[in-house]
Amino acid sequence: MLKINFAGGEPFLYKKYLAELLVFCRETLKLESISIISNGSFVDEKFLAKYADYIDILGISCDSFNEATNVAIGRTDSGKPMNNVPQLFRIAEWCRKYDIKFKLNTVVCSLN
Repeated sequence: MLKINFAGGEPFLYKKYLAELLVFCRETLKLESISIISNGSFVDEKFLAKYADYIDILGISCDSFNEATNVAIGRTDSGKPMNNVPQLFRIAEWCRKYDIKFKLNTVVCSLN
């Protein structure tokens, strides 16, 4: 095995376990590529700064930069807009800062 990808649910809901897995995959398994797919809601700079050496690619899901479109698609938090676009740009900047490749994921549909 050369690569691993952590994806949803939401990997950052369990930061303690995610951190342990990142370290294990890099140090014990010696994997060449570790990636994470997230909706971005629970990503924070402190985690990325601490574990940047263990993350090669961070993919963030965003179906639209228009919040009304996201709501129409059904991307809400208990019926309320998630307003995840500003967080998306923060995460992209943190990835640049900590030398983590940033990837944008989307699900293409008729609304976007």
